[in-house]
Amino acid sequence: MHNDPVMPNDPARYAFLPGAPAYPIIVAGDGVFLIADDGRRILDAAAGAIVGNIGWGRKEVAQAAAVAMETGYVVPLWPTPHRLALHDELVQHWLPAGFNHVFFTSGGSESTDSAIRLARAYQMAKGRTDRWKVIGRHPSYHGMTIGTMAVASHDARQKGYEPLLLPFPKVPWDDPEQVLKVIEQEDPATIAGFIAEPITGAAGACLTASDEYWQVVTDACREHDILLIADEVMTGYGRTGLNFGHQHFPLVPDVIVGGKGLGGGYVPLGAVAASDQVAQALTGSGFMYFTFTGNDGACAAAVKVLQIMREEQLVQRAATVGAHLGQRLRDEFGQHPAVADIRGRGMFYGLELNCSRDAVVQAAMDRDMWVYPAGSGPVGQAVMVAPPFVISETEIELLISTLRASLDAAYQ
Repeated sequence: MHNDPVMPNDPARYAFLPGAPAYPIIVAGDGVFLIADDGRRILDAAAGAIVGNIGWGRKEVAQAAAVAMETGYVVPLWPTPHRLALHDELVQHWLPAGFNHVFFTSGGSESTDSAIRLARAYQMAKGRTDRWKVIGRHPSYHGMTIGTMAVASHDARQKGYEPLLLPFPKVPWDDPEQVLKVIEQEDPATIAGFIAEPITGAAGACLTASDEYWQVVTDACREHDILLIADEVMTGYGRTGLNFGHQHFPLVPDVIVGGKGLGGGYVPLGAVAASDQVAQALTGSGFMYFTFTGNDGACAAAVKVLQIMREEQLVQRAATVGAHLGQRLRDEFGQHPAVADIRGRGMFYGLELNCSRDAVVQAAMDRDMWVYPAGSGPVGQAVMVAPPFVISETEIELLISTLRASLDAAYQ
């Protein structure tokens, strides 16, 4: 029995679920624009899923990956020139001092899930077999594996899956006293780790805790030898105007996880970096990798992405041009009735809304612009504005005018 035929140019067959929205077929990229098969140029105001930093259409990244892919598969534990080059690029130019141990994954969810497992392995290596809990924050989002769903606090993405999720404890995103209270209530002798986004991404649209909060978290984790994990999947690799988001705060992690911007949106890639102290404790633990850890093509592409970032000083550009973007957002929408709050830094901004985020996203798409839907728990409706770092001031003005028209249309 054959399925009903579909037209060659019908994009509906790509959707996994029936009734999914009709999205454009994207055939090319050009800087901050995605180009559809009908010729439309869609302003990518959220860098896809906040993954793009160097902009779209960079042939040199594809060329670097193509050279590496000629070899084929190499067992994850074996070094290759491209794996070594990415390790060295990260250690020498991106990671904080003392982070000399890195392994690679296929994306952010694998990275954060690995960090949860790493926290448990670290405590077991020290003979603390009762330590299994990893504290998360409310709201938060860390990925779509069962482990990362459990440690996060994102009501829409957890709904219905509660029976599958471990009861990891949660602390508020902005209350240092509650951090200490929860650690005491749970008993530090049962806690393996604490995971946090330096600036809350999809769940909170750039909620940003105080320096006092992060100092309390850091001090408590140090006091009890709780592994402090910085989830830099969204905030890492220049997105906030520094190499990593935690560097804005007195937040001193033991483990840094990343994805998204590491491959610039060109390849599926994530990384877990551990401090020398943590790695030393794990010696002989048998900590497991993934089948596609260190995929050669992905590593080669990421090296080129990070080199472009350094050569074109795009982290600094994210800070300076990003500050201009933030000011324009505040100037234009600080008093807009559809906008409850504007927050963020670098090329990473959230607009908390007084209207439906889906309506805003659709209104933007109707005007050939993409913004990222966000919000959970205390942040009910929000969108994120986080374009590639190469956006020009002229393109920022196009973004602002299109967003204004979209908000006006959605808020009726």
